[in-house]
Amino acid sequence: MNATQLAFVVEGAIVLAAVILGALLGRKAKPYGKVKLGVHLFFFLWFTMGYYFIAQVLFTAHSLTGTGIAVIVMGLALLVQIATGITLLVKKERAAWLPLVHGASATVLLVADLAAFLLSGTKA
Repeated sequence: MNATQLAFVVEGAIVLAAVILGALLGRKAKPYGKVKLGVHLFFFLWFTMGYYFIAQVLFTAHSLTGTGIAVIVMGLALLVQIATGITLLVKKERAAWLPLVHGASATVLLVADLAAFLLSGTKA
């Protein structure tokens, strides 16, 4: 494992922690527990800061490679996460598809993170 891959390992661990807390939140009806929600949002912010630094280093130092494409997919999934997450918090009555999209985008984040991890270990 090289130094570049370590960042993706950390990001993957953060996403997994947020997914576990999100699953616990999803089982409860509104209002969500303040502690679980706060920790879930903390992990989201932590992941976002890590993503910012990964994207900054990757796109200033390299051309667009397979790893860059995976990082772009992570960014798009991150935008879906924030949009659906805010909607889930604000709306009193949520659409049935909204939690599914929120969960699916978390899965896309994990898969793109794994792809970036694998691709950053190769010369491609």
